[in-house]
Amino acid sequence: MFVIGREQCIKEGHSGRRPSRPVVCFMAAPRIGIIGIGNMGRIHARILHAMRALAAVADSDYPRAEEEAKKYGVPAFDNFEAMLDDGGLDGVIVSTPTPTHAQIVEAIAKHFNGIKGILIEKPLASTLADARRVAGLLRDKKIAVVISHSEIYNPVLGRALSLIRSGAIGIPRAVIHDRRGYVQPERIPSLGDVFEDIGVHDFDIMARISGGPAKLYALGSIQGGVFNAGTVIIQFEKGPEHLILLSRQYVGRRRSLDVSGTKGTLNLDLFAQIIKVQDLDQEPSADGRTLKLPERGATLKVYGEPLGEVINDFLRCIETGAPPRVGLDDGIAALELVEAARESAKSGEVVDINVTARE
Repeated sequence: MFVIGREQCIKEGHSGRRPSRPVVCFMAAPRIGIIGIGNMGRIHARILHAMRALAAVADSDYPRAEEEAKKYGVPAFDNFEAMLDDGGLDGVIVSTPTPTHAQIVEAIAKHFNGIKGILIEKPLASTLADARRVAGLLRDKKIAVVISHSEIYNPVLGRALSLIRSGAIGIPRAVIHDRRGYVQPERIPSLGDVFEDIGVHDFDIMARISGGPAKLYALGSIQGGVFNAGTVIIQFEKGPEHLILLSRQYVGRRRSLDVSGTKGTLNLDLFAQIIKVQDLDQEPSADGRTLKLPERGATLKVYGEPLGEVINDFLRCIETGAPPRVGLDDGIAALELVEAARESAKSGEVVDINVTARE
């Protein structure tokens, strides 16, 4: 048995020919560093380590970085510049507080030419102006960028969107997005308001169901000087009404999507990763147990770790140069809706928007 390298592995293992001898392909993963070892940074570290791609971690709280680094046998740094100066990284994940995203990404793009890719935890930036400025710089530098709207990578959402597009429930008429949970008050300043922190997920999901001119109206509840809960209503001129419920002061956790169509309804539990489709002529209590959709009353479970899929996409983009499933345009489009929601919630007025439908 022979161990062969990455280039030869691609030639022999993917050429369609049977190899002349048994081989073990060694596909070295890109070397990734993490900037920010908070809640999300630790999850990134766990997944990257399992993929043999974790190379270093950095955090201004050095003892925290050191503790995480020891778990995985990688070096720790007290600032990202030192980590990047150390060399050898193909890409980085930015999982620092939201207000720092734009500044860090801009510094990387300007001063570290060896970086091939950046994964930015949502949102891309705190403001639309910052997002557009940073996006222009990243495009000029031809750096692969993935924005971690992780819900788009949830396999159950992909299946639900394909069902909607295939006409399984007819033409969508109303969509209810429910994204509520609890966040400790001390964490709120690092996350920004509820529209940018968790609303970006549903704004992106909405754009994959509906598009075009629409009216947006938002209400918000302020805690700690920012909107910590909000309700957003969006009515499309040629499309359904979307009701988006957002809260970080709710006891429990809800992540769901309810789509009513001309032929039936689709209920999606994003946590449990379960889809249920029901036809309009079925009894409300009809209980479907089949796993083959879109049969009447069908229920489907689809399992997978969305953040793992985000990182897989990120590594693929670095390795192949392929475009990401969620990139700069998606991040900017979501922030356009974030700012519209903020404007409406502050003014009490309806805001005109135009949503670009996304794949």
